[in-house]
Amino acid sequence: IDFANSCGGKTCSVPVYVDDEGTKAEDAVIIEKGTLKGYMHNKESADRFGVSPTGNARAYQFSDEPLIRMRNTAIMPGTDKLDDMIASIDNGYYLIKPGNGQADSTSEFMFAVTLGYEIKSGKLGRAIRDTTISGVAFDMLKTVTMVSPDMKWISSGMCGKKQPIPVGMGGPAVKCKVTIGGR
Repeated sequence: IDFANSCGGKTCSVPVYVDDEGTKAEDAVIIEKGTLKGYMHNKESADRFGVSPTGNARAYQFSDEPLIRMRNTAIMPGTDKLDDMIASIDNGYYLIKPGNGQADSTSEFMFAVTLGYEIKSGKLGRAIRDTTISGVAFDMLKTVTMVSPDMKWISSGMCGKKQPIPVGMGGPAVKCKVTIGGR
């Protein structure tokens, strides 16, 4: 879900009440229970799809063209305990702190991970750093098997699509398969 300004009764880290086209910002449900439900829209894309705009048109400066961008995007919490998730992994990684990244319109992504741990036989092992994950979001989301109830938000992100603009992101721990490289 891309939250406009609040989640669970709390103000999001990058609240947007009205976008840069003057549209009242509404939450944009993107995926619900594993099914693609919708998209983030500006006035033009909403008209093309025959839906209401979601208030996702944002610009860095008043002279910049407003672009469709995320505001506070998160995966919603599940019910699986983090300890159970780790214990269920024979050989993998627990990735904790994201860094810079990018994604394109095909859902292909690449993100840095600045802190994590190896998982061996269901137990945390040595720390890892300077790691990169990559994949195709639609493919990666199909591999999700467990989701924790712990929601964490990060407000230090920036969307760099032609213009830098602050974004918030959050979610619980998620068990999935992704391509990883680094040290």
